[in-house]
Amino acid sequence: MSKRVWLQLLLVCLILSLGLGLSLYLLHTKPKLARHRPKPHPPLVKVKKVFPEDYTVALEGFGTVYPRRTGEIVPEVSGKLVYVSPKLVAGGSFRAGEVLVRIDPRDYEAALALARAELKDAARALTELEAQAEAAVKEWHQLEGEESPPPPLVAKVPELEAARARLEAARAKVKKAELDLSRTVIKAPFDGLVLEAQVELGQYVSPGMVLAKVYDASAVEVRVPLELRYLPWLFIPGFNARVGSKAQVFLRLDREYSWPGEVVRTAAKADEKTRLLEVFVRVPRPFESEPPLLPGFFVRVTLKGRTLKKVFVLPRGAVHLEEGKWVVWLVKDERLRRREVTPLYFAKNEAVVRGLVSGDLVVLSRLSGPVPGMRVRLKP
Repeated sequence: MSKRVWLQLLLVCLILSLGLGLSLYLLHTKPKLARHRPKPHPPLVKVKKVFPEDYTVALEGFGTVYPRRTGEIVPEVSGKLVYVSPKLVAGGSFRAGEVLVRIDPRDYEAALALARAELKDAARALTELEAQAEAAVKEWHQLEGEESPPPPLVAKVPELEAARARLEAARAKVKKAELDLSRTVIKAPFDGLVLEAQVELGQYVSPGMVLAKVYDASAVEVRVPLELRYLPWLFIPGFNARVGSKAQVFLRLDREYSWPGEVVRTAAKADEKTRLLEVFVRVPRPFESEPPLLPGFFVRVTLKGRTLKKVFVLPRGAVHLEEGKWVVWLVKDERLRRREVTPLYFAKNEAVVRGLVSGDLVVLSRLSGPVPGMRVRLKP
């Protein structure tokens, strides 16, 4: 190997030795960093200071408006119609006692006159027979003495009984004729509106023919299906109270309209498929406002129920079910505390509970793995 090659190898080894030495020197002379324990960083939570208050349960439901009661305009006598009210058309409104239909009364007036004549004739016949019977009794006493009672045939007892019966029949006939004559005028049974009408002037009608279908306008009812678990919170006549809960009915058109109402009863049975029970809310005078609350409208109903005294109202998310128990998390001295509570009522966004103390700070924030005693910070 030449001298030149040895020199090159020696130079490479020298450079490597210098680099290694310099690296070792830097490693041993670098400054050491001081070790610091990281400071704890408690989570930031939002709290609410709670105080006892009275809470009125308010339920919300939806339902359809129905007439309180319906009826049919039906004649009880036959004849030709000589008058039909212009209000007796679909959508027409009328007042109680208003004349809706008149049937030609002439045949019934004649029948009444004939019945009255028969009554007068029966009364005259009875008077004559009573006079004849009185004369026969006197003659019997003159012949047989005052103490001897006359036989029934002499006193004309059978004839008098038959005459009195004819008089009563004549009186009944007059009453029947008067009743038939009064039935030629059909009046409105209540304040109402017309659903359907099938009647024309000059039409011949007979008893039982339906001329129109009407419904009572003094009130309408809303049928609101509710879950059975909500029923104890309401006052329902015939179910759990004498006076029903107040209600408010809302209808959305160009804007939202409302009417006051009251719970009056429940349906006779629950729905077998849905297990819901209809609650009836009555709305008085639904046509005195604009717009009117018409049957068939689909409406929203709020029901005012029982009032809970001295309870705590929390956001629904602040109450948790943990290990089969309802709990809330509190903050005291900047540390978490776990408190079991008794839930009374759950609304859509609220929970009504007992078991807290006035002034407690209830955690509203969602916590990940909370532990009693864990330090937290309060949001300002």
